[in-house]
Amino acid sequence: MKRASDIQTSPLRRQAADALRRARKLPVGHARNDLRQLAMGLLWLEKRNLQATVQDKVNAILALTDVRS
Repeated sequence: MKRASDIQTSPLRRQAADALRRARKLPVGHARNDLRQLAMGLLWLEKRNLQATVQDKVNAILALTDVRS
């Protein structure tokens, strides 16, 4: 039987988990909600086996860095 730690996670799922971890550190508000929505979108893509284009990934990273500052 496979354990959860034995299964390789997809990059989209890892990015979603990272966004949710960052959201938990923020106070309630717009920045926190934006990160949660980003994570839900990434999980939606992962569930449907879709991949974002390179430009989409760059835009998402830039949006996250804008939220942090």
